[in-house]
Amino acid sequence: MWWMMHVLNPVRRPLRLICLLLLAFAAGASASLMAQSVAKVPASAESPVDAITESWREWLGAELERRGLPGVSAAAVLPPVAAGVGAAAAGTAEPRLVAVALGVDGNEVPLTTASRLMSGSIGKTYCAAVALQLVGEGKLALDGKVAEVLGKHEWFARIPNAGAITLRQLLEHSAGIREHVWNPKFHERLRAEPDRLLTAAECLQFVLDDEPLFPAGERFAYADTNYLLAGLCIEAVTGKPFAEAMRTRLLEPLRLRDTAWNDSRRMPKLACGLASGIAFTKGPTIKDGLYFVNPGFEYCGGGVRSTPTDLARWCRELFAGDVIPKQLQKDHRRGRPAPRHVSGAYALGCFVGDSELGPALGHSGIMPGFLSYTLWFEKHDLAVALQFPSDDTRAIGDLRSHVIELARRALAALPRPASGREK
Repeated sequence: MWWMMHVLNPVRRPLRLICLLLLAFAAGASASLMAQSVAKVPASAESPVDAITESWREWLGAELERRGLPGVSAAAVLPPVAAGVGAAAAGTAEPRLVAVALGVDGNEVPLTTASRLMSGSIGKTYCAAVALQLVGEGKLALDGKVAEVLGKHEWFARIPNAGAITLRQLLEHSAGIREHVWNPKFHERLRAEPDRLLTAAECLQFVLDDEPLFPAGERFAYADTNYLLAGLCIEAVTGKPFAEAMRTRLLEPLRLRDTAWNDSRRMPKLACGLASGIAFTKGPTIKDGLYFVNPGFEYCGGGVRSTPTDLARWCRELFAGDVIPKQLQKDHRRGRPAPRHVSGAYALGCFVGDSELGPALGHSGIMPGFLSYTLWFEKHDLAVALQFPSDDTRAIGDLRSHVIELARRALAALPRPASGREK
């Protein structure tokens, strides 16, 4: 998938302008009324779930109208009723769910809580989770050289820093490899063959023989290209396509039934996104049941469509559950300095940073026609996901602060924990 810098430009706007626009969106450079509003809980609601639903519907509806957006979908996994913080401490208690969908998609079809939307770079969280499971099983080495896994491929020696990069560096974006989606020839190839599924190996052709951005491990530089290589490492040691590894290791055990891999222009239950023109296309992204291009080129850089409910459930399982082997959980969350658009630190496939509600971990995502963000608030064991069938960053504003506002409204409706309950 893509994030701030992963935006193509069909109308030939300067890349610098687009990057600055998305940086402003992600960092919240413009003042966000959402972040500043006071959470109000309707007094008429009979239960916390009802109160949150009513509060969200009122606030999101007003924001849609004010910002001129077609629709929005949001969900939360509330703390379990059982005492304790985190999935393990909650025993058999089932977390409570909240889900709200308002408005329409890019084809004027009403959004429902069952509508799937593309989640973009949030797909990196699944790739990192599978990779860390394989590290825990001794099938991959977090600090082992990637050349030991992929070196047999003729093209690998032509990858920047090929002999030095490690799996950790790929997952934390410190490998010094340039973003392949910036290559104009990649843009041309994708537009010329919209039906074709470009494989990870084919996408990597667009960075071969490039000069490294910096020595491997020196600093942060976000690139989907890193996750193409990470996904290929997973396939090399499992002998399975990544989609199958993700399904058997994550989606099926966690019952994430509304999360699916993108490898075709025809994607059942996918809402139509409304593209603003900053990436590939403008207008509705689905015509005659087909997405405007085969999205399979995302691979492990994204590659997933989902509902906010599934995203919120996944976010909580990822950080509060046992998806990541216990001995690797600190590595998973140990961030290295990164720009503000990734909360100031990036760990192994996730943003890590502070918020006014305490530590917040998660990821964002953008694909033509869609914007998504999910966060787990550690102090409160609360996961929230927000998705728009639009990629209009100017209209939507600071997506992270919107998620925090939803979290504030949810917490305002919950009974205050007993002394000592919160960490």
